[in-house]
Amino acid sequence: TAYREACAGGEWQLYVAGEFDDATTGSLADVLDDACRERARRIVIDCSAVTFADVAFLRALLTPHAHDVQVVLAAPSGALRRLLQATGTVSRFPVTNRAGSVPTG
Repeated sequence: TAYREACAGGEWQLYVAGEFDDATTGSLADVLDDACRERARRIVIDCSAVTFADVAFLRALLTPHAHDVQVVLAAPSGALRRLLQATGTVSRFPVTNRAGSVPTG
């Protein structure tokens, strides 16, 4: 599950939940594509309810970087943290430990 919670001043706030693999990441990819088309500057994603994520999920998260859009991960689950560590992509995403929390800078 992936949906937009809010959008203001070039910043999008998204919520994602459940398992994400090749078969289920399409909803997230669609929302991220919408954000890029609408020229979002920053996307904050509440990841606290992600129970599984694979490379398809990571690929979707990296797509906005090609459009110079910052992706911030809020409260990434253990599953997502393990994926980022295993793929060496931890440094690509600012992280905040609280869902709904938006770091500045």
